[in-house]
Amino acid sequence: MTEMNEPPTAGRRLTQAEKQAAINSPGALAAKSRDPYVVKRRQLYAESAAGVLADLAEYGFPVGSVGELRRGGVKYQAAVPVLVDWLSRISYLPLVEDIVRTLSVPFAKKQVLPIFLQLFRVPPRVEDPMRPKDSQPGEEHIRWVIGNGLFVFAGPSVANDLISLATAREYGDARSQIVLSLPKTKDGRVPGILLDLVDDSSVAPSAIEALGKMKFKEARKRIAPLVEDPDENVRSQAKKALKRIDA
Repeated sequence: MTEMNEPPTAGRRLTQAEKQAAINSPGALAAKSRDPYVVKRRQLYAESAAGVLADLAEYGFPVGSVGELRRGGVKYQAAVPVLVDWLSRISYLPLVEDIVRTLSVPFAKKQVLPIFLQLFRVPPRVEDPMRPKDSQPGEEHIRWVIGNGLFVFAGPSVANDLISLATAREYGDARSQIVLSLPKTKDGRVPGILLDLVDDSSVAPSAIEALGKMKFKEARKRIAPLVEDPDENVRSQAKKALKRIDA
């Protein structure tokens, strides 16, 4: 029998909405704001972002962080040149990531695409004194984030560039989103390239997922055995891809 003072969620798993509500409750947010780690993070960000935030305010975008632009529902096309300018002038990793994500929007493609293609190949030097020593190098993390941006910009006009990056194994799993973006190029070479990338362990799950979304029936024979692959992600994507292909 349930105790009368027991919370209504006791004895069952919280829903995603309930978890989010708990995270965003006033008490949880207040406790987080006092956490020394969070306080230090905010201090480092504020110090690194002072210049770019001042310039954004001058252009009519008074925000407390770069990310507020993309989360606030405002039209910030006029802020794109400011962000592009500062991207080459900063090195604090969380701020670089914030700018890259904020520039990863369709309306910034014309100005940003050439920069992202260059920075994917040679990521900017970044630093983060609070980043764990055993974590992925900062430059590789930024390359991965830029790859997400290139997914947004993918289309027929950049097929050659994206195919070149997707097939360059030296870039490792940072290519994942680029591999996923290849079907958006509508290029006839893509199915064969994706089949080849199934043998590349660093991006195999993305290649399988892309083939499934394309419903490329010729890939079935190659994908079917992978439902028994030792890699859980490969197995999962193979099962999903086969469902799509067979639908």
